[in-house]
Amino acid sequence: LTAQTEARLTFVLSDTLNPDVLEDLMNQFDRRFPHTEFECLIGEEEDVIDLLQKERAQIGLTEARDSYPTGIGVTRLPMQTRMAIYVSTTHPLAEQHETQAGELHGWRELRLNTYLEREPSLARGPVWSAPNYLLLLSMAVQGFGWCALPCALVDEFAAAKSLVQLNVPGWPRTIAIDLLWNKRSPPGVAGSWLRQYLQDAR
Repeated sequence: LTAQTEARLTFVLSDTLNPDVLEDLMNQFDRRFPHTEFECLIGEEEDVIDLLQKERAQIGLTEARDSYPTGIGVTRLPMQTRMAIYVSTTHPLAEQHETQAGELHGWRELRLNTYLEREPSLARGPVWSAPNYLLLLSMAVQGFGWCALPCALVDEFAAAKSLVQLNVPGWPRTIAIDLLWNKRSPPGVAGSWLRQYLQDAR
C-alpha cells in the first residue's frame, strides 16, 4: 500500500469549503496517511483549474460552474455553501434595515479576482479586489466596502460583531461546490480517499 500511496498530495481548495469540514478531513487524513506530505493551497475558480492542469495540485475544490476544460474531471458535491453580503459594523450600510441590490453600487464592492487573466466583468460602481475570500473578509472588517462572503468563513474568522450581514433581497444564496482533478494524472491512494471523503461529506 505504501508503494501506491503518494509521497505528497496537494489539495487546492476554495475558501467556500466549511472550515469544520476541512478540520475533520485533515484529522482523518493524518490518521490514515501519516507518511504522506499534505499541502493545502487556497485558490478560486480559474486558479484552481490552472493548478490542476499544470499538475501543481492533484485535487481541487471550487464554486460550481457549467463547463470545464476537457482534461478536467469533475464531481458535484452533495455539500453546499451559503454566501451572504457583509459590511463592517462601522459602514453606513450597516444601519439599514433592508438594502436593495441597486443601492450597493453606490458603495465600494470588494470582489474576488483570480490571478489568471479573464474577461473583466463590468463593475457598476467602485471596486477593490483580492484573489481569495479571506483577504476580502479582512478588507470588509476594516470597513473598505461591501462583499459577498461564505457565511461559514465569516463565522470562523471574523471577530465577534465585526461584520454585519446585510438584508438584501435574494441573499443569502446557496452555492454548489465541484470537486476537480486532472484526468491525465488521476489521484493515487491518498487522493482517492480524499475525493471519496468529500463526496460523502454533507
